[in-house]
Amino acid sequence: MKKAKGPASSGKPNPPPPQAAIFSRLSFLHQASSILPSPSVGLSRYYTSHLLSVSKKSVQRLSPAVKHTICKRCSSLLLPGKTSTTRVENKSKNGRKPWADVVVVTCGFCGAVRRFPTVDKQEMKERKIMKRKEKDISVSSREQETGKEEEEHKEKKEDTDMTGT
Repeated sequence: MKKAKGPASSGKPNPPPPQAAIFSRLSFLHQASSILPSPSVGLSRYYTSHLLSVSKKSVQRLSPAVKHTICKRCSSLLLPGKTSTTRVENKSKNGRKPWADVVVVTCGFCGAVRRFPTVDKQEMKERKIMKRKEKDISVSSREQETGKEEEEHKEKKEDTDMTGT
C-alpha cells in the first residue's frame, strides 16, 4: 500500500507556486508606481505600463481593484485628488433609483472618463429578491383584504335579506 503524499507525510513545506515570482513583481510595480506619481509622472507611467505588459505576457489577471486604479488611455495611476477626480452620478429620473449610482473617475492627465457601478452584482440580485418578496407579501395582503371585504359584504347582504323578508 502506498503512503499518501502531501505536506503531512513528507515534513517539508510546500514549495511556492510557480507564479509567485510574477505576483511579487506585479505587486512591486504597482507599489512603485503608486509611490512615484507626484515627483515623477513619467516613471510612474512606465511602471504601470510595465505592470500591464508583464501581466499580459504571463497571462495573469489583475484584480479589479488594481485595474480601477490605472487609466486605460495613458497608463497613469488614478489616485483620487492627486491624479484624478472622482464624483458620483445618478442619471435615473431625478435620482430616484439609488442602485443606479455610478462612480465617475476622470484622469487628470488625458481626461479619460471611467464609470464604475457602486453596487455589485450580488447586492443587485439580493435587492431584486427582496423586491419580489415584498411584492408577493403586498399581493397576498391585498388578497386577504379583498377576501375580508367580500365576507363583510356577504354578511351585510345576508343581514339585509333577513330583515327585508
